[in-house]
Amino acid sequence: MVYTLLFEIWEDPDRHSFEWSAVSEQGDELRKKVFPNSVLRHTFRAKSDVEAGQMNYDWHGWGAYDPGPFPERFVTSEDVAVQERYLAVRNLG
Repeated sequence: MVYTLLFEIWEDPDRHSFEWSAVSEQGDELRKKVFPNSVLRHTFRAKSDVEAGQMNYDWHGWGAYDPGPFPERFVTSEDVAVQERYLAVRNLG
């Protein structure tokens, strides 16, 4: 079975910068502290960190993503369960 996670790309208009990551409680809390005026720009699903990196690059039009020497990490059923529990109670406001 192939598992996927929901990823988001956020833009901080004050700093003209972007942040992307899998949706998580820790990620949301950090973004709200560091970039409180961020705006959600794009969402996508990916089955691994490398696929997510390429999808982020594709959205920005940056070409090929290079993950470096690190092995590809695939999404597990546990990753999906944790994210689904958080999404059930998440409030973007």
